[in-house]
Amino acid sequence: MQENKPNTKTRIFHAALRLFAIRGVENASMRDIAYAAGINIASIYNHYASKEQLVEDCYDLFLKYYDGAGLGEEQYRAILLEGTKEEIINVPVGPFPEESEENLIFAMTILFSRIYIDASAIEKYTKMINHFMQFLKRFLELGIELGRFEEFNVGRVSLLFLSVRLFAAQSVTILPETMSGLGLAQHEIMLELMNNIPFKY
Repeated sequence: MQENKPNTKTRIFHAALRLFAIRGVENASMRDIAYAAGINIASIYNHYASKEQLVEDCYDLFLKYYDGAGLGEEQYRAILLEGTKEEIINVPVGPFPEESEENLIFAMTILFSRIYIDASAIEKYTKMINHFMQFLKRFLELGIELGRFEEFNVGRVSLLFLSVRLFAAQSVTILPETMSGLGLAQHEIMLELMNNIPFKY
């Protein structure tokens, strides 16, 4: 029985992800990517029209991780009304990415290293921040509306959550070997923050 091998587009993407993160986008050519993926350069253009399209996909991998936290409001409502305290606490903390930690680090590195030189990077970075803040504020406000939390300063707590996430993410792009430690620290800090929210029951 043969093992499933990544398809050509996946191999190209993962090769580009690694090269862009390690060398920088400007220093990784399409020929370099083809060589790393084990294909000829013409094959890349069957899947990606340009290097810029590959870069966009790298940005989108990171956004996909952040967007993964977004359930619908009805799902949040059900968790807040029927969930245990532990289940409620874990909503803003998770989920963990499906992608490997290494690929997530590469995607973060590419996005964060380009937010001052690429308009698309800053647009997606801003979208990610706004998305997470809107999700978190709405979740916490809904908890108050539904009588699960006492009143508290939602804006301040949301900003604190965002700061913890961004600090951990940006630190990892500089020191990738700290990924597991920072990920655990972020998880513990966010759990502690949620534990300190005044639950009614």
